[in-house]
Amino acid sequence: MKQKFNIVVLLSLAILAAGCEKKTPDPEPVNVVIMLSQDNAPLGISGIKVSVSDAASTYVLEESTDASGMVVFKLLPGSYSVSSTHVTSENGMRLSYTGTTNITVSPESQNKPFYLPMQKVESRQVIIKELYFGGCNNPETNKGYTNDAYVILYNNSDVEADASDVVFGFLAPYNGHGNNKYRGEDGNLIYENESWIPSYGAIWWFCAQVKIPAWSQIVVAIFGAIDHTATVSTSVNLSDPSYYWMSNSGITQYTNNKYTASDAIATNHYLSCYPFTQGNAWAMSNSSPAFFIGQIPFAEVEALCKDTENYDHTLGTSAAMNVVKFPKDKVIGAIEVFSQPNLAKSAPRFPASVNGGYVAITNNQGYSVYRNVDKASTEALPENAGKLVYDYALGTTDVEGSTDPSGIDAEASIANGAHIIYSQTNNSTNDFHQRKVASLKK
Repeated sequence: MKQKFNIVVLLSLAILAAGCEKKTPDPEPVNVVIMLSQDNAPLGISGIKVSVSDAASTYVLEESTDASGMVVFKLLPGSYSVSSTHVTSENGMRLSYTGTTNITVSPESQNKPFYLPMQKVESRQVIIKELYFGGCNNPETNKGYTNDAYVILYNNSDVEADASDVVFGFLAPYNGHGNNKYRGEDGNLIYENESWIPSYGAIWWFCAQVKIPAWSQIVVAIFGAIDHTATVSTSVNLSDPSYYWMSNSGITQYTNNKYTASDAIATNHYLSCYPFTQGNAWAMSNSSPAFFIGQIPFAEVEALCKDTENYDHTLGTSAAMNVVKFPKDKVIGAIEVFSQPNLAKSAPRFPASVNGGYVAITNNQGYSVYRNVDKASTEALPENAGKLVYDYALGTTDVEGSTDPSGIDAEASIANGAHIIYSQTNNSTNDFHQRKVASLKK
């Protein structure tokens, strides 16, 4: 009996001891304050959606900012990713704010603000939609044909755009994998923090007023404004009367026979230039150009090109090496292209403030560099309901290329009556891909 009593007592004491053990309290949620900022100053815009996800991305919370740019979440201690994207318009410009940061929440984080830096990108109405420069393979000669280059300007908005002051150029060196004397011993561009970029060859401008309707485009033939398919079946037809042409008319230096135009191209659709670099043609790379468009009245850009005080001689002192210092703040669009076979030897020519990243291309295959669709913005247009075409299949991921991550077939959607908003992040990796077939060839 005594033994049984002892067992009962011991069990009772064990249960009592267990009940007296100190339990670790469950963590309490913390009021986490997220403040939007831009250029180290508060971004006081209401209604911007801010998302928070846990480290494992198992759940996402979303709230909208108040007028001070603040939002409050109740979060348990731990690690989180905070992000936000906001698109609006102001004075005819499309403004895009994006930001991402990681935070660690602890009990001490209660009511203390975490700042989410937002990058502001001004989206111009006039953008480069497509650049076709690498040429195609002529099946009759089995050689590359590159006289059929063109660029498409697009009005990326619902308001008519004035493109009259748009100019065209490219940077030195000619190829992305070429020897770049503009890189210092530290590997950085010597003009990274300067007010100019090194324009090579010539700068082209329109000679008449050019208006681009909303959601519309214009085509500018670079060398031959003719129907190239008449002699090279794999090429493109650039003889449409609505097209423009970088003409050699009145430019005595440009005598190369690749300059030719159809009678269908009116003379008021001819562009002009002042060649500041010696040569018989505008020698834009057919493998890896650093191509840009700027916005500056033609009278000013002509004077800029003729002013020898504005020439840079980093490449050399001969006329074949003349480079013009083009004002960096006048650049409104840029594409950094690298040659796919020469990626390891390639380096950016645009400073980070103008363009980041690059798009790789293989030339002589009929490929073009085509701008990606801004999926969220395009899908948000109410008039696009039922008109967008998906399952885009004209990227070149099957040949070590790239594709449009939106999955939207822009050209098919346009043919279906949709309005396309293209990506503008000033980063060629994000904004462009290699397209299997130049869009003018469909």
